[in-house]
Amino acid sequence: MVQTYQGYFTEDGRFIPNGTPVKLPTRRRAIVNILDEDIEDMANADVSKSDSDAQDRVERIEMILAAALEAKDELTDEDWDEMLNLRAKTNAGLSRTVEI
Repeated sequence: MVQTYQGYFTEDGRFIPNGTPVKLPTRRRAIVNILDEDIEDMANADVSKSDSDAQDRVERIEMILAAALEAKDELTDEDWDEMLNLRAKTNAGLSRTVEI
């Protein structure tokens, strides 16, 4: 099997992929092709996209956390007790069997 990764090498030999970060497999034979393109050309095309994707994810996570904090302040002790018992209520139907 052959896997292809696009990116560039830094001065210290680390590989920086374009787009989404990937974990490169270890202890595998590798063939490396070096293209005659500068880092700036590649960085302008794909790294800015990955930066904006990461920023979008961060913003979505911040919105989820903010909503959770707002809900936490509004929940009463009765609401928390109901949520604790919710799992038992939903799993109760799973333990029943039907004989036909």
